[in-house]
Amino acid sequence: MAASNESIFIAKGFDQVAFVVEDLEPATKLYSDLFGVERWSIWSDLAKDQVNKTYRGEPGDFQFSCAYGYAGDILIELCHHDGGKSVYKDWLDTRGAGIHHVGFRVVDANEFAEVERLYGKQGIEAAMGGELTDVGRYIYFDTVDRIGCYTEIYHVTPAVAEMFERMKRGEVVEGPR
Repeated sequence: MAASNESIFIAKGFDQVAFVVEDLEPATKLYSDLFGVERWSIWSDLAKDQVNKTYRGEPGDFQFSCAYGYAGDILIELCHHDGGKSVYKDWLDTRGAGIHHVGFRVVDANEFAEVERLYGKQGIEAAMGGELTDVGRYIYFDTVDRIGCYTEIYHVTPAVAEMFERMKRGEVVEGPR
């Protein structure tokens, strides 16, 4: 089945494959060996200052850390559950460590809202999400039954987009504060 004309813009933003891991440090070594990622930027306590945190339609209490590295133009994200209820913990408990989601970066809040609308029309529910004023917003949509993993839609501020570009060039970048 072909993509509808109204949803085709989503595909233009594919840029991420993410894995849930038990421990970030050994995982960075494993994924470096597997994918050739030379440098990782580890960002801890990413949900600490997030607002509008949600988990399965309820207020979220999750905490997580991530390691970011690039394989060519694709962002490899390693996600570590640090606490609370999260889709990372759910995944670890039911499937173990491994591929968790694919990510699509949209241009701005307007495109983000359009994806929410389009996915809502398809009956695809938001599983977890949050936002940081100076960073951006994300939602993991529950596409597990359809494609075997979650789908993340996100947008970031220009400053964070530049951080990702620096990582793509091989720099280790400290996370936003």
